[in-house]
Amino acid sequence: MALIAEHVPLRPKGREHVGICPFHDDHTPSLAVVTHKGNAFYKCHACGAAGDAFNFVMDYHKLTFPETLKFLADRAGVTLRPRRETARSGDQPAGDELRRANSLAAEFYRDFLTHDRGGESARAMLRDRGINEAAAEQFMIGAAPAQWESLAGHTRGITTETLVAAGLLKRRPAGNGQYDTFRHRLIFPICDELGRPIAFGGRCLDAADEPKYLNSPESPIFHKSRTLYGLHLAKRAIIEAKQVIVTEGYTDVVACHQAGVGNAVATLGTALTADHVKMLKRICEEVVLVFDGDEAGRRAADRALAIFFAEPVDVRICILPEGDDPADMLGRTGGLDCFRTMLDAAVDALEFKVARLRQDLRETRGHAGRQRCLERLLSELAGLGFDRLPGVRKRPVIAQLADLLEVRIDDIEQALPRRSGSLRSRVEVKEVPDQATSLWTEQADVPPARRIAEREILAVLIYQPALRHHPVGTDPLADASITSRLEPQQFMDPVLRRVAEAVWTWLVRDETFTVQQLMSALDDPRLRSLAGDLYLEAEQRLEAGGQSPAEFLRDRFDALDRLSKRELYRRDLAAYRRSRPNPVGGVAVIEQMLEQRRKQGYIPDALPMRIRP
Repeated sequence: MALIAEHVPLRPKGREHVGICPFHDDHTPSLAVVTHKGNAFYKCHACGAAGDAFNFVMDYHKLTFPETLKFLADRAGVTLRPRRETARSGDQPAGDELRRANSLAAEFYRDFLTHDRGGESARAMLRDRGINEAAAEQFMIGAAPAQWESLAGHTRGITTETLVAAGLLKRRPAGNGQYDTFRHRLIFPICDELGRPIAFGGRCLDAADEPKYLNSPESPIFHKSRTLYGLHLAKRAIIEAKQVIVTEGYTDVVACHQAGVGNAVATLGTALTADHVKMLKRICEEVVLVFDGDEAGRRAADRALAIFFAEPVDVRICILPEGDDPADMLGRTGGLDCFRTMLDAAVDALEFKVARLRQDLRETRGHAGRQRCLERLLSELAGLGFDRLPGVRKRPVIAQLADLLEVRIDDIEQALPRRSGSLRSRVEVKEVPDQATSLWTEQADVPPARRIAEREILAVLIYQPALRHHPVGTDPLADASITSRLEPQQFMDPVLRRVAEAVWTWLVRDETFTVQQLMSALDDPRLRSLAGDLYLEAEQRLEAGGQSPAEFLRDRFDALDRLSKRELYRRDLAAYRRSRPNPVGGVAVIEQMLEQRRKQGYIPDALPMRIRP
């Protein structure tokens, strides 16, 4: 649970914890995290995502299994020892090589800042900006030398092609070698959510150099639209506060964290994107957008609203006094209190739009001009999906507009355009292999009663594997164990059979197992999801009381026996009917077989005994 809680806010619900699922566009808490009875797994009741710690990390961070293993080992303080010699760097995946190149570059820039005399101008800039050594170390801030070629000699074993692909080197015209991308700049490493450098931002140290800020180009591991500066350091504080503060620059984020405002992040010189929104709404309930007080900041606020407007997250706008940014404000005496006051005074996104209208109306003369202002705002609101917002968010805005324009609320509602078209589902369904798909197709041929009985037996065994020792059924097999009474190949439902095959690997060895062990043995995500469903179904049924688990399991086996006998009877009846075209001796043979079934107890008394053509 601690692992998932680092990425998704969780709240207790009974003996489980629930939260917003990060694997689809979830609006209500549909992710369940189970940790009792020695089990630890997650299961989304909406999109079906399920698994153990490895599945979560691989799916959430898009890591390979070796990367996930190393991440979890580092998190637990465990040192991994390779079973064979590490592969040569040329054999490693491109992503691993790019990350390694960036890590070595970050070490080089950091070392140059802290130990080289050439880094004094960068150290002076940090002092001028009020950034102390602890904050510089926390954010791995470094500096790039002024020389054109200094990095390549300090990136041990990294090929030139990799350094170019990572954006650390650029090729000279006409193929005459390479040169450093970042020169004579203060360097801010940009990290992924695991804290690994994936790109860099460089602030010029000489005012004559252009541009003022230079970012790494996009690469297979770095996408500006999906990355937020400082998120790896801010995530825990964001989850705890249920709020994120989005600023406009690197130094703003560093200054916030240094002052104790740890839930601050920044965009990378670009406007907020839909991918940023998806990242933020899965870990917090409120977003505070902080903009500089100039006109550019106000326009940026308008653009940001278009991204956040229709999402299930509260958005507030904080406009700082003109000429101020968070780093400037926090660097002054009493700046933290002033900054927190500004954050507390941040207005709701819709109220911000209304306030802008109020300002426009003050600057507009005449009835026609005021009418155009209103129509422009209503058109913007309609384009943002205002009509789809819940009433508790719409009504206060409509009331303010009506009051501001001195018209009736009904007039505003009637004037508001409606967006045409229907919403499509945003839940992404993962493709599954053809073999797995065929299992679900074959499942349709299984009688529903049989499927239910098999499902309930398998669910109980997953929930309480120790029940494998209890005798099940009726005479003459009353003392038989589960493994002798039932084998995976006897499951008619092909999907349940696949899960049963994994379960029986422990049962036949007389061993217990956990759900996460079972999920690890299932290579198809839908089968893992089914295993989680079965566990939760058994928990709900058995913990409600009534029958004991052993009694419930015995009843299910009795039901399975009855269904098996009926199936045999149906087959006998079908064989008889096939014999009718050639009845010589056929009827007698079939009736003799039915009599034998009767003596064996395979035909219920309620079914007919003699059948004549």
